[in-house]
Amino acid sequence: MKPIERMNSLRRGRPADRTPWVPSVYEHGAALLGKSPTQVSQSSDLMAQAALAGYRTYEHDIVTVGIDIYNVEAEAFGCELASHHEDNSIPGVLTHPLAGEEAAVESLAIPQPGPGNRLGLLAQAVGQVVREIGEQVWVYGCMGGPWSQAVEIRGFEDLIADLYTDKRRVHALMDKTAELARQQAERISRSGGGIYLYESWATMPLIDPKIFDEFVVPYNRRVIEHVTSRFATPPPAIIMGGNITLLMEYFLRANTSLIACDYNADFDFVKAKTAGTGIIVRGCVDPKTIERCGWDTLQASIDRLAEKSRGMVNFIWGCGCVSYKTPPQSVLRFKDMCLAARRQAGDENITKTMKNTEITEEKKEITKKE
Repeated sequence: MKPIERMNSLRRGRPADRTPWVPSVYEHGAALLGKSPTQVSQSSDLMAQAALAGYRTYEHDIVTVGIDIYNVEAEAFGCELASHHEDNSIPGVLTHPLAGEEAAVESLAIPQPGPGNRLGLLAQAVGQVVREIGEQVWVYGCMGGPWSQAVEIRGFEDLIADLYTDKRRVHALMDKTAELARQQAERISRSGGGIYLYESWATMPLIDPKIFDEFVVPYNRRVIEHVTSRFATPPPAIIMGGNITLLMEYFLRANTSLIACDYNADFDFVKAKTAGTGIIVRGCVDPKTIERCGWDTLQASIDRLAEKSRGMVNFIWGCGCVSYKTPPQSVLRFKDMCLAARRQAGDENITKTMKNTEITEEKKEITKKE
């Protein structure tokens, strides 16, 4: 099976020939080009080449395009970024344009692609990758989610304070960030890519489930429903780290099709909540273990995930962001370990199920013809 066939099979609730494997390759793609994340993040061609280099090196089952995944929308809204050419770390947000007591949400204009931002560059990069490998693999564009954009614009402490003093102000800001997210999602979708909404500023314990319910779910859903009602692209995903256990009901209501389940979540609970829903669960191990070559620790984590995901058709392997300095051979070893562990834990049964499903479909076709 090609990666795209593998993922489409899971999307339909059917088993694939093997469990898909999806590491998080962002700034690590810049390393594969021998360039800094800052350099790559400023060029649509380099962003595309970084994603393509990752795919050619690892042959993973989902390709994401982007480097500093939380900065593009924030920068367009006026956040100043730090450049890190020397130490190869990703650019970070330095200033929050709506910080302080006097900041007026009403004055915040929704930016459009142009010379002063990278909104168009990201969409162009996605389109370039789709043209190169879109027939082989799902391709996604990276986006900061509406809540995470609001944190960068207002500043985390000020935004949390607003929740207790002026909720209307928070909703007004969320309307702005969700509108930019909707427009950017449409640009990416028109380029042929799916959307990854990154909401790590919404993870627990940074905010609690009630805040997530009121200020994250409806705005993410607004973006997701806009895309799914208009485009036949890879299904939208909400991606965030941390312990997502208590947020599962909200993911279901947000209509996401793919989530990341970090190593510190209650996987059994996530498994039960996603059974039969069509949501694909990416079980993630700690990428620092891969960087440190902690193979015994990594093997133990993989074995636990393999056992917990036994029989799950909607499971895929993954890890958090692969660091810039992680050697490619370590990532490839991680891939081999995942696929071997999943086979030992019951992938053979999934493969048998897949063959039985194919036989059943063939019988249905024969019956129709008769």
